[in-house]
Amino acid sequence: MPERTAAGDKGAAADRASSGILLEVAHGFGSHAGKIRDALLFGDIAGQYLAHVVGRQLVFRNLLGGEVGFAAEKGDIQVITACAASRDRSFLAVCRSAMERCSISIYELGPHATNRPVQTLEELHGRDGPVGPLSAVAFSSASIASGVAEDSNCRLCVSSTGHYAQIIVLDWRLNEVIGRFMIEEPLTRIAFSTLDSDIISGTGPNTFELWLLKDFTSSPEESEKLESKEMITLQPVEELVDHFAATFMDHAWLQPANGALAICTEQGAVDIISSGLDVEDVEARAHADVDPVPYFVCHIECPFGQVLAGLPASCIQSFAGGFVVAGAQSHIAVWRMEADEGEAHDDLLGGPSYKHDCTACLALGAGSAVAELDLVGSRDEVYAAVGFENAYITHFRLGILRAGDVVPSSPATLPALEMRSEPVEDLPLIGGGCHSGPVSNLDIAVQRPIVVSACSQDGTIRVWDYQAGECSLCWQATEELTSLALHPFGFLLAVSFSDRIRLMEILAKDLKLFSEINIKNVHLLRFSNGGHVLAAAQAKVIIIFSTRTLKKVATLRGHSREVACVFFDPLDKTMVSVGEDGKVCEWSTENWSSINEYGVHGEALAIATAGEGRVWAGVAESEHATFRSFRNGVYHQNEDIVFHSSEHISSMDLFSRPSEVSILAGDLAGNLLAFCGVTGVLRTTTLGLHDGGITALRISSDGHTVATAGKDGSVFVLNADGFTDSQLSESRRQPMEVVMINRGDIQLRQDEISDLTAQIAKLKTQLEENAARLQGELRARVEEARRKAQATIQSLRKLYEEKQQASTVKERENLRKMKITEALHVASADDEEKAYDKRMRADADSYVALQAELREMEAKFEQNRQQARWDMEQQEMKQEKVVQQRLSEKDAKIQTLKDLIAFTEKRFDAMFDQEGMEQSLEISEIKKKNQEELEQQHLVEYKLKKDQDMLVRALDMMEKDRDRIAMEQREAGVSISNLRSEAELMKREVHSLKVERKERESTLRDKEMEIGTHKVKVQTLKKFKQVLDFRLREVTDSLKPKEDMIAQLHLQLSALEEEFEKQLEIQAQMETVLETKSQQVSDLSAEVEKQKELIRQRERTIFRFSADLHELATGGEDTRNWHIGMKRIWRTHVNPEIFNQDEEQSRPIQELGRQIQVMERKAGMLNLRVRSGETTSKADRIHKAQENSLLICELEELRIEKKALMAQAKDLELRIRLHQQSEEVQAKPIEALPSRSGSEAKSSKQALCDLFEEAPECQRTPMKGTLKKGHLVRPLGNTEKSGHKSQEELRSKKRFLKQVEKTKMQLTEQRIRQQLVPTELQRMQQRKSGEPSVVLSESGSSSAPAGPALAVVRFGSRFTPGSSVDSLP
Repeated sequence: MPERTAAGDKGAAADRASSGILLEVAHGFGSHAGKIRDALLFGDIAGQYLAHVVGRQLVFRNLLGGEVGFAAEKGDIQVITACAASRDRSFLAVCRSAMERCSISIYELGPHATNRPVQTLEELHGRDGPVGPLSAVAFSSASIASGVAEDSNCRLCVSSTGHYAQIIVLDWRLNEVIGRFMIEEPLTRIAFSTLDSDIISGTGPNTFELWLLKDFTSSPEESEKLESKEMITLQPVEELVDHFAATFMDHAWLQPANGALAICTEQGAVDIISSGLDVEDVEARAHADVDPVPYFVCHIECPFGQVLAGLPASCIQSFAGGFVVAGAQSHIAVWRMEADEGEAHDDLLGGPSYKHDCTACLALGAGSAVAELDLVGSRDEVYAAVGFENAYITHFRLGILRAGDVVPSSPATLPALEMRSEPVEDLPLIGGGCHSGPVSNLDIAVQRPIVVSACSQDGTIRVWDYQAGECSLCWQATEELTSLALHPFGFLLAVSFSDRIRLMEILAKDLKLFSEINIKNVHLLRFSNGGHVLAAAQAKVIIIFSTRTLKKVATLRGHSREVACVFFDPLDKTMVSVGEDGKVCEWSTENWSSINEYGVHGEALAIATAGEGRVWAGVAESEHATFRSFRNGVYHQNEDIVFHSSEHISSMDLFSRPSEVSILAGDLAGNLLAFCGVTGVLRTTTLGLHDGGITALRISSDGHTVATAGKDGSVFVLNADGFTDSQLSESRRQPMEVVMINRGDIQLRQDEISDLTAQIAKLKTQLEENAARLQGELRARVEEARRKAQATIQSLRKLYEEKQQASTVKERENLRKMKITEALHVASADDEEKAYDKRMRADADSYVALQAELREMEAKFEQNRQQARWDMEQQEMKQEKVVQQRLSEKDAKIQTLKDLIAFTEKRFDAMFDQEGMEQSLEISEIKKKNQEELEQQHLVEYKLKKDQDMLVRALDMMEKDRDRIAMEQREAGVSISNLRSEAELMKREVHSLKVERKERESTLRDKEMEIGTHKVKVQTLKKFKQVLDFRLREVTDSLKPKEDMIAQLHLQLSALEEEFEKQLEIQAQMETVLETKSQQVSDLSAEVEKQKELIRQRERTIFRFSADLHELATGGEDTRNWHIGMKRIWRTHVNPEIFNQDEEQSRPIQELGRQIQVMERKAGMLNLRVRSGETTSKADRIHKAQENSLLICELEELRIEKKALMAQAKDLELRIRLHQQSEEVQAKPIEALPSRSGSEAKSSKQALCDLFEEAPECQRTPMKGTLKKGHLVRPLGNTEKSGHKSQEELRSKKRFLKQVEKTKMQLTEQRIRQQLVPTELQRMQQRKSGEPSVVLSESGSSSAPAGPALAVVRFGSRFTPGSSVDSLP
């Protein structure tokens, strides 16, 4: 069983990931302001780009060009716990932690900025083990440290939390620890002094401390120290502890560097303290080992003004010549230095004094507290970046805070405190804002590049444009949101509340209400992939609504507890749901019936399906989480992928293509898991995204875009590659770097943009002129093409009629030949049946021999299994003996070490008591000697503690070895159980091989029968081919003399056709005029019919209204209940929505209907393609039988052509005789064709056709007599002997032949109808149940036939003997 490495193991994701899967973050929307320290920082001195934290990702954002880049980390990306930038903005430090592991990544900023760390510090350990999660980090900024010149940014200070909380100072370039100090309370801010890098400050909620790095008094060899410096605590400031006790929030070293720092408190006050080290004292301290003494400078009670007294201050930052305090209610106060840097002060201990400049309220914060603040720039021009607790981020120039009107806050108490009268507005919002709480729902559109998310905590719905990389729309809900679903087209949004579902249209800047569905307690919504239905989960019931009519289609009941997830397969044929009870239900979307029900053997929050019974679910158990596979309700344990218990899958989405299925899943730890090829070769990869569980994720229809949302309030959009056959474009695959542009370059780019804008305007004008000209030419060409198409259509119609008649004759001959072929097939089947009986007897003998061989193999397998079991038991006994021996040895060692520890403790206590007594006696006599002995005692104490630590570590190592041995023993037990399971699997494989063998034997017998049948058919076809070749040669020889005569007759016929064409041209002109008039009459008739239909419809409406009203009045119903009937009548007949539903439909519904029709047509085309594939496979199996029928059809066509040629020859001979007779009769000319005048006259074309029809009958006996006025005149005296038949006898014979032919065709129709009508009825039922329907045209003979099956069903009274099955409408 494949098992995934635990989350804490290093490089787990790198081991699982395979080449071919790429997940790259394209956009990140969110903010960690207030959650970690310095989550928002400037990336350069000029304030042109920002670095901020979103989830587990570090985002670099260019404020001028809008480019966004993300930090590239190796392996699993862990949670970010702290950030810090150097004072010159050349480096950025990012602290990440996972369980007990922590790491620090250093990024280079400035002109050489890159999104990859230049150095990574991993596995930081203290004296007592791992340091734990890091809560604060800081770079050194002073160029002087203890009088030694060094790199100002080389030192890094970090603060950790947990059981072994401590401060570590290290040289990150050399990866060496300089000093460390154990602390009792965690710190939220640490910083280096701007004068001396040996002085470090730190603040926590209840503490403020200053530390000093000093060289050890003894050499490193004697003390055996792991650090190069000793870290001591400076003297605390008494005023902070006694007079101004408060909760410390933040602190900052003031600029220019004077050794002072400012501390802000939750009570709203600001205290300024000096470290005791001034500019003049730096060089002196380097030569004289004197520790500085911190002291209190001043206390600012109301930094925001007297009006805002007591307003909590959350953060403070300094700039050259002042500092800025930010606090609750989105307020910011600016304080500046009164005197210049070089002026002297009266108070030598006071340092420079500061005055209040202004206080402003930022409207963008909407009253929330300022959580993050960063300042860069010079003294004259300062830029600020602000992050609020509502997750909004902005940046601005500090000078705009004084741009508005200011009013004094309290001149009586504080001098010149000024505050803006109105909030500061029109500040830029980074990324359009983001959610301030966990994102509960998310969905992605198919046809628009948008993602919609909802947050129930802040009550907002946001629409993200991931092409533009910003939030394009934010809608504030007035009540609690429970779920949402986005229609695949991207124009309709379904949002559920506690008592209803709202359908809303997504506009450019707002959401517009479209309709409402009154239903309570809906907690889950999901559109189908086609968008035609909406699934709503109400507790343990699923309700299906139609998107077009907004009516309930079905109610699905199958879960005993609340429904957790609903998923549609890619083709919308099935829907899968899972409940909190761990039960999976599969539903058919055709009739919404249950297909299958089964359990997942645990707790499941997410599920996905690819159709055809294939289901995947994320299941949580007591010890671990599992990704499981099911096929037709059967659990496949060998395909499980096991996770850590904290990585339980919480959301899932599926992408399917013909070759394989890929699944994306999000777990409760914030990791995105990709399973590519779950139906074939499995490839997996992991990407850490969110600081918390992933609540929702979606993948686009093309498989190249993935959107995720998490409990940390962030939304990510990723570029994906490896799920589809198409490759991701190179522009999207290249990592986005942060580009820094100087302002001069920006001005040049703006000038180029203005020039290009003018050129674009000119090009647009030219394009419009060219478009108008091309449109005119296009219209002329379209008219010409339309005329040609009409002429082509007329010619094709005539050709179609001729082909239709020919196909009727061929079909009749094919039916007759089919009967002959069936008789031959019955005879060959009898022969094959006899041969099959012989083979069966032979196969039975071979089967008996194989069974005997199988029994021998089973006996051998049983012996091998007994031997393997005995060997396994012997090996297990040996391993148990070895383990017991090792355990006894380890216990003895542990007992020895414990005795040594006890002896050491007793010796230490005795020495300590003895030295204490000696010191108490000598204290009164010699104080100097007491001091020296005290120092020696400290050294001894440190050595003993070090020995004790070493013993404790050795004891821990022994315990770890004992645990490892126990683990090996458990693994041996697991291996034994695995061997037993493998034995069971081998049994199952033997059974499956037996079944497979039987299936193969039956398949071989069937194949042999088919081969024999095909051989007989091939021999028969060869014989037919030889006979047909011989007869074809005879026919060609007999037709040669006839062809010469036909050529002569063609010459005579051409002259007659020229005269006939002249008459046809005159007739065509008359028909054109007649058609024009007929078209006008038909148009007027159609308009009249429309008006009549409208009148009838209105009369029916009036009649129904009168009938309902009359029934209400005379129905005997109580008059007190008439209001119910009146409401029903109003809704049925008087509702304005019913009157206007056909005329005034809203544009979104029309667009929705049109797009639904497009999707239905696409689904219909897909269904037709599937059916055509099935038909092709069936055609391959009967290919040999069709070859026989094709050869017979070719023979019959040759016979028909021969008969037609003979009939033409006879017709031409008859016409020659008639022409000769007409020349003999000169006195009375005879008209060969009937006259065109008169009501009973025929056209010349019809008369010629009638003459050709009667020619074969007349040719049987020589024609004697003359024609006069269209009647045959017989010669006298030969009436009884001529044998000629009268016209009435000929007509009766024709009617009799037609009646016989009609009877035959009716019998044929009845037989075909009995075969095809059940199939057609079954297809119609399938189309009614939800399959896409194929629209058949019934416009007349000009449309294509709808197929043989449907034509037979619609014969009716329009069938004629001369028509065929395919020619029917």
